[in-house]
Amino acid sequence: MNIRVQDIEDVGSGCEAVPKDFSHGSLRRLVTSEVSLDFKRRHKKKCLFFIGVVVAVILCVFTKQFQPKSTAALIRDFSQCYRKHYDEIFYGKRNYCDSDEWFDSGKILKNIREENIIHQDRVLQQLEVALRNGKDLNVVALVGPVGVGKSLVLSSLATNFPWPENVHTYAWNTYVRDDSKKFRTLSLILERLSDCGCNLLIIENLKPSDHDLVKMVNELIQQIVNGKKRLIIFYVFNLNWMRDEHLVVEQREFLMKSLPVNHVISFNPFTKVELRECVHREMILEKVHLIPEDLEDIIETIDVTHSGCKNVNAKVLMYGIRR
Repeated sequence: MNIRVQDIEDVGSGCEAVPKDFSHGSLRRLVTSEVSLDFKRRHKKKCLFFIGVVVAVILCVFTKQFQPKSTAALIRDFSQCYRKHYDEIFYGKRNYCDSDEWFDSGKILKNIREENIIHQDRVLQQLEVALRNGKDLNVVALVGPVGVGKSLVLSSLATNFPWPENVHTYAWNTYVRDDSKKFRTLSLILERLSDCGCNLLIIENLKPSDHDLVKMVNELIQQIVNGKKRLIIFYVFNLNWMRDEHLVVEQREFLMKSLPVNHVISFNPFTKVELRECVHREMILEKVHLIPEDLEDIIETIDVTHSGCKNVNAKVLMYGIRR
């Protein structure tokens, strides 16, 4: 169909022009159909949500043997049963809340190894042993310098955790100086832990001087959780290798012996050998090429004892040439 310029008119300020023979009725039907389609989509989502709620309630009523007890206890048991069935319906997984069935430490470690963690084979072996701990409360401490893989390991763990909605991370040494406010934040996190599956709490950015925090948080967990929910908690301690090396070794040994946890996993420090491996890993990840002069410049300008591989990615992106 040929449309001439004079046959075009504006349908309103800021709107695209349409042909004259395109009637207002047609335009109205077009807009109405789009609104109707959007309404149907939203209505469908609401219906699916409502159906999920109804089915979960029915399953609780017919599968839960509620014994005579107080109203508060009855409501609590019903809420737990409802949450369990609703999650199974919502996530489409049978026995979704069964932590023994869905938590596969071998599969999780396989995904972590695919991140190409450098120079930490012993650490990964210890981590796999730690994750096999079937206790309701599994407390693990990671100790090591900055930039040696602690965050990379935990990021992969959180990404591949079977219950992603149960993952919580808190940085202790933030701009909040009042420890009471920090504990209040942790209390809120603990109070909101899920009854479904297992929970993962990562408290990072700790210094060796924060070692007493572990005992206090463990006591807080006993008060709030009290064995009613499953929890894996990681305390992440950063050692500052800019200080005296012998003092840092003493700090590491002190944490290894004194922390009241199930497992203390110590990460190896890096040298320029590992730094070079980091550069090659980031080159592959970012799909860039480095000329030999730039590669050596990166190696020489990064203080590996202080920052490990922390600054490698930024350097590779700055010097790298896209393939």
